[in-house]
Amino acid sequence: MAEIGLSIGFADGMSKSSWSRAGDGFPVEVSPETDVLGARNEVVGVQVRLAARRDFVLTVDRANWLHPLGFCPRVRLDVRFPTLPEGAVETFVVGYVEGDDRVEWMETLDRAGTAEVPAYRPQAVYVRIRIPRDLPAGVHEGRAKAYTQYGFEDEELCWEGTIRLQVAGVTLPDVADWSYHLDLWQHCTSIARHHRVALWSDAHFALIDRYYASLAQLGQKAVSVVAAEIPWSGQRCYRDRTYPSYLFEHAIVDVSRDEAGRLQFDFRKLDRLLALAAKHGMDREIEILGLLNVWTDEPFGFGKVAPDAPDAIRVRCYDQETGTITYLRSAGELSIFIRALHDHLEESGLLDRVRITADEPSDLDAFKERLTFIRAAAPGFKVKVAINHFEFMEDAPPEIVDAVPILPLACQEPALTVELIERLHARGGRMSWYVCCWPPIPNTFIHSPLVEGQLHGWLTFYLKLDGFLRWNFCLWPAEPWRRVSWRAPQWKAGDMFFVLPGRDGAPVETLRYESLRAAAQDYELLKLAERTLPAAEAEAVFKEAFARVLRAGSIRDLARVDTAGPEELYSLDPRDYQAARRLVLEAIARQ
Repeated sequence: MAEIGLSIGFADGMSKSSWSRAGDGFPVEVSPETDVLGARNEVVGVQVRLAARRDFVLTVDRANWLHPLGFCPRVRLDVRFPTLPEGAVETFVVGYVEGDDRVEWMETLDRAGTAEVPAYRPQAVYVRIRIPRDLPAGVHEGRAKAYTQYGFEDEELCWEGTIRLQVAGVTLPDVADWSYHLDLWQHCTSIARHHRVALWSDAHFALIDRYYASLAQLGQKAVSVVAAEIPWSGQRCYRDRTYPSYLFEHAIVDVSRDEAGRLQFDFRKLDRLLALAAKHGMDREIEILGLLNVWTDEPFGFGKVAPDAPDAIRVRCYDQETGTITYLRSAGELSIFIRALHDHLEESGLLDRVRITADEPSDLDAFKERLTFIRAAAPGFKVKVAINHFEFMEDAPPEIVDAVPILPLACQEPALTVELIERLHARGGRMSWYVCCWPPIPNTFIHSPLVEGQLHGWLTFYLKLDGFLRWNFCLWPAEPWRRVSWRAPQWKAGDMFFVLPGRDGAPVETLRYESLRAAAQDYELLKLAERTLPAAEAEAVFKEAFARVLRAGSIRDLARVDTAGPEELYSLDPRDYQAARRLVLEAIARQ
């Protein structure tokens, strides 16, 4: 340990560091013990931080990993909890990605079990702890041990630390029963492209299964279905000539025209996707994209293919007589397609869960015209809208069942928001909120503090909303393992994804992804307190807990997220979130 100048300590699970190769972050703060607080049936995390004056190889398993250039110091980290069952503790070497600022940020949870750590770079190991639902309340002590070794020498114990897992006498619901409506849009075309498999092939569906399995662990409730071609016009990716990246999304429904000119629809791939979503509990909502408010870019050719239709719906069609692929080029044929999709989903018993989804419409009159077209073709469809124009909240058409305003709009006029929530709930719908490339805070970019992701759960409860939406789960630029920054500064690094494509065919999760898990769990904890505590006590507990987390004086203050500094509105200290959680957990445990 002394030979390589190794320092080791614990850090909060919701913390991360950057590294600019200038020696910053060394030595790490050394602490031989830490406390982690959690409920039963909850997932919590803690980090072990290491740094040294020499390059070293870090391992978190017993494999004999070496440096490519031969022998150099090796550090093996081992974490054990004697009272936890096998598999309850996972350790991940945290990998770095380069942000827009050319600074490297802690990001990925690497499953390979090893890393080659440059001298002076702070290195994290993320320890994920799954607390069993039948674990006795109290303190469960774990030991983290670091061993050093060089060449064929025997290992020597160089550091030992204690993790005190404080388990409250509170049990969270199973993930499948969470009420938090998490909605991360999935980009299945991107999965096929980056894993280099044929679109909608068996291999593709096998990959989607693995990505859905990961999402399900966060409580994802919705499945994204692209029913017609290129709903976002590829996010105008073709305009970026410096780093060409394929961001187009392709439809899952096959359409053909027989020799008599009749349209035929093949929904087998759609059914297969929905079956996978049901397997993972992700079918509470079926978002249909590509039928309402299709994004256009006329100067580059991304306009309507059916000139008499009010929207730019793009449906490809295979002509059996000529053997060519064409498009449905009339509003009448688009209506036939929409009706066929409606009828198939109705026959499948799924129609009530379907939402025809519009992303950020800007012209209310044009939107109403497009709604009329959809309703005429298939009046049973319900509509969901991601809103970034205030008039869509002031004059929300009655067809809208689910509304998802961007955060500043959700906070701009609290009375109007409450009124809209009540109307949507009366229709059997819900109201969530979202962020995207804007506003700058609180967000989940590579450079964003992890507690901003955790804050999402607290804000959802505070605003009396139903959940959180973000457009990105797995959309990647051309070479995400080399360069994740794309379209900066308009899009900050991390705006497009929460996971990266793993070489083993599974998503590589990230610290930011863990912050979304923390958000969902904190929301469920607050809802549990709301159900469990007497009203007066719950109000007092919430007041004290939110005083630790929020700095904003009112809901309207949160509409200033584009101009205010983060610490004017909320805490950036992970300890404040832990203190707030402790208040709520202890209050529930006393009941």
